[in-house]
Amino acid sequence: MLTKVSVSCSRKRTLEMACLAQLAYVALNQSTTVVREVLASECLPFVQKYQKIEFLNLDSSSGLVDESDCCGFVLSTQTEIIIVIRGSQKIEDYFYNLLIVPNAQGIHSGFEYYVEQIWVQLQEILLREDNDKKDITVTGHSLGGAAAILIANQLNQPGFKPIAPHVLETYTFGSPPVCTGKIILFDTPLYRFCNSGDLIPYLPQILAVTVNRLPLLKQMLDKQIPQLSTILAGYTHFGYEYFIKSNYEICKTDNSFNTLRWRSIQYLKTIAPQLRSQKLLGLNSQSLLKQLINIIVEASLHEYRAIRYVERLNKGILPPWLLQ
Repeated sequence: MLTKVSVSCSRKRTLEMACLAQLAYVALNQSTTVVREVLASECLPFVQKYQKIEFLNLDSSSGLVDESDCCGFVLSTQTEIIIVIRGSQKIEDYFYNLLIVPNAQGIHSGFEYYVEQIWVQLQEILLREDNDKKDITVTGHSLGGAAAILIANQLNQPGFKPIAPHVLETYTFGSPPVCTGKIILFDTPLYRFCNSGDLIPYLPQILAVTVNRLPLLKQMLDKQIPQLSTILAGYTHFGYEYFIKSNYEICKTDNSFNTLRWRSIQYLKTIAPQLRSQKLLGLNSQSLLKQLINIIVEASLHEYRAIRYVERLNKGILPPWLLQ
């Protein structure tokens, strides 16, 4: 199920993308000024000078978020555009995760809605940057990783996809699955990384297994969202996953039934003590889902954070700018 591999993308490049994904949180929690200063400092692993940086903000017309909430940024050089999307940080962000019913194309409604909130801004930036004449890389952690895949899918359409020999590629860290089918990325490379112990990439499957093993819980949830466990179980990753072990070794895993079953059993064992200690009965469906998600997040709190991906990819060492 786990095969040691030489990752087809460089570890240095992957580390840079993980650091950028971490900086998306810095932009929200500290300031966009701090992000500019870090990038300008040329601290490792930022090995190139980014000529321009533009920050993305969620569309507040829905009233869900404040306009000042930075959800990512776009970097550009003479030859490349890098799109960085922030993952879940505020309570409002988990609203997107809870919109689990897929749309007609099988895409997670919440993740699709998250992308819609920034697509107009992103489109304007890309067109200004002559996107078809540069390489484009999309990256993000957790919810940001899911959004990165959907953005790459949209950039595969005529008018946005880079013209050969320029390429479009995607790096995700701890991303949950985005659809119940398979998004066709054609020849677009997708590098999907997961720390051992990070439960978030398999959250739907874990919830499905949990619900199916607790008949009373399943009955309660099905009254609110018919066939909930079936919907959850339908979400799946596609392509290969690069699994980062605690000894910093990177292994490639497939998406076979045996691999998924093995993961689900291991993760269920991890969260079983928390499930037994919580009072879940009597909660409505949305509160129950939130509580289950909280249990799973707490169980993998150390491993799922973006900073832990940076640490593992850098073999246990945090870059200087993260220690300040």
